[in-house]
Amino acid sequence: MRQCFYFRVLIMSLLWWLAAHSATEVSAQTVVASAPPADTAKPVDDTLGNKASDKPADKPIEKAKTIALILPLASKSLGRVADALRNGFIAAADVSGRDKFVPQIYITDDDAGDLATHYRKAVNDSAVAVVAGVTREGANVVAREAGYLPTLALNTPSELLKAEANNFFHISLTLDNDARLVARAAQQEGYRHVAILASHATISKRIQDAFEKEWLRLGGTVATKITVSGVIADGARIKSAIAILDKPDATKADVAFIAAEMQVARFARPYLPQGMPVFATAHTLDPRAGGIDNLDLDSVKYLEKPWFAERDHAAVMAYPRPAEPTSSDYERLYALGIDAWRVMLALLTAENVVNKTPGSGAIKFPPLDGVTGRITLDGNQLNRSLTSLEMRDGKPQVVKSAE
Repeated sequence: MRQCFYFRVLIMSLLWWLAAHSATEVSAQTVVASAPPADTAKPVDDTLGNKASDKPADKPIEKAKTIALILPLASKSLGRVADALRNGFIAAADVSGRDKFVPQIYITDDDAGDLATHYRKAVNDSAVAVVAGVTREGANVVAREAGYLPTLALNTPSELLKAEANNFFHISLTLDNDARLVARAAQQEGYRHVAILASHATISKRIQDAFEKEWLRLGGTVATKITVSGVIADGARIKSAIAILDKPDATKADVAFIAAEMQVARFARPYLPQGMPVFATAHTLDPRAGGIDNLDLDSVKYLEKPWFAERDHAAVMAYPRPAEPTSSDYERLYALGIDAWRVMLALLTAENVVNKTPGSGAIKFPPLDGVTGRITLDGNQLNRSLTSLEMRDGKPQVVKSAE
C-alpha cells in the first residue's frame, strides 16, 4: 500500500512538471513570433533625416483654435451683406489657415445689445479672435467690448476714441474712403482746381463731400460744383458752367471729378471739354459693363479693387469666386470677407505682437496683397490702396497696380 502511495505521488509530480514546462515553452514561442527578427529590425529615416529610434514619442494633435465671426445674418436689412461677408470669410479659410484656426459663425440681428452679447459668448467659448461690426454702430460696440482679444471690425467706428481701444482694428469698403483716395491720386498728378459733378442721390452726395474735404485738405480749390440728373437741360448747364471756367483765370478747372452713378456719368461726360482729365470712383463704373456702355466714359480714370481690376493677380486667383452669379456689390463684400480672414491670420502670426498692452509699440504688420487692395496698418486702422485704371476704347486698362 505504501509503495502504491509513493508511486502515485511520483506520477502526479511528473505530470505537474511536464505541464509547467510545456506552458513556458508556448509562452516563449508566442513572444518570439510576435517580434521581428533581430537582423531585419532597422531604423527608418524620416523626412528630416532622423532615425525612427531617435524620435520622441508622438505628441497629441492640437485642436485648431477658433476665430469668431459675428454677423447680422438674422437681420432683414443687413442679412444679404452678412451673407456675402460670411461666404468670403469661409472661402478664404478653406484656402489657408484651417490647420491652426477654424471659423465659428455667430448669428445676430441688427441690435447692438445682441452683438455685445454674442461677443461675450465668443470670449466665453475660448475664441482667440473676433471679427464683427458690419455697421458704424456695430464697430462702436465691438470697440467697446474689445480688450486683450484681437478684434477686427468690418466698418469704421464713429466714436474715434473707442477706435483706439487695445487690440482693436478696423477695415472698411466705404466709398468715402475711395473718394479720398481719388482726391490724392488726382493731386499727385499735379492738378489743383477741380470741377465736381454730382447727382441728387444720397450716395453721390457722400462721395462728393468726402472727395471735397480731402481735396481742400491737400491744398486744392473747387472751381465749381454742378448737380446733374441726366436730363437734356443738364447738358446746357454743364456747358455753361464749364464755359465760364474756360476764361483765363488762375483758378479755372484743370480736372473734373464725377461723383455720380454710371447712368448720370455717361450722360454728363461728353459735355466736359475735350482733353480735360476726368476722375471718378468705382461707384461710377460697372466692372461688368460691356464696351458699348463704357464708350461714353472713355479716358475716365478711377480706382478699383484688385478683385475686379487684376483678376490674374496671384493673390486674387488663389480664392474662388462666389458659387452663384451675383451683383458686383455682393462680390465686393465677398472680397472683404476674404481679406478679413487673411488680416486676422496675419494679426495672429508669431511675428506679430498679440495681446499688446498700451505703450508696447506698434504691432508688426507687413503689407498684405489683399483682394480688396494692398493693406497696411496705421495705428488701429487698416488702410487699402487700390488699382488705378483708365477707360480706353470701352475697356478698363491698368495704369498702376495697388501699392
